[in-house]
Amino acid sequence: MEVNMLHYRIAERGKMHAIDKNHKEALRHYKEAMKLAQQGEDSELFYQHYSQCVMESLELSGAYDQVISFCENYRSFLQEKEQDVLVRKHNAFVSERQAIQHVLKEEQEEAKELLQEIQKDLGKGKQPITDELLGWLQRGYKVSRDQLTRLQKKHNYFIVRKESVNPKIAMDLPEGVSPF
Repeated sequence: MEVNMLHYRIAERGKMHAIDKNHKEALRHYKEAMKLAQQGEDSELFYQHYSQCVMESLELSGAYDQVISFCENYRSFLQEKEQDVLVRKHNAFVSERQAIQHVLKEEQEEAKELLQEIQKDLGKGKQPITDELLGWLQRGYKVSRDQLTRLQKKHNYFIVRKESVNPKIAMDLPEGVSPF
């Protein structure tokens, strides 16, 4: 089987695990898919997508510091790229995810700074979650986890959703395979 298709099938199985809230198994599948994706065409595109899947599972399992670290590293990597519209949008997406982790950790000031940077770079009306969340924080509201979850769902923040997964092609990793 072509390696390129193999990583896609493994990632789809990871997404199924994430939907079932088995994030440990989802992460195992995503990390193996990332390894395999590096060997094929469009590796950067797949790597970005799988990175988002990893960050989602980490966030949903409460590993906020890991997501913050991942976002910081990824944003540093993006700063080395030519700052075209796509890179700036991707940086905004990653910054927004990092800000959300700070909100979840009740670090409102850190979140506010990141959200203000996004708005300054892209302008208002470009990132609905950023606009709404920043408005709440600037008015001094304490944002609960439930409020944040509703906001995330309203704007399709999570890319791993039941309707976007193809279980027919999903492939389980053997127990012995551990990308950790």
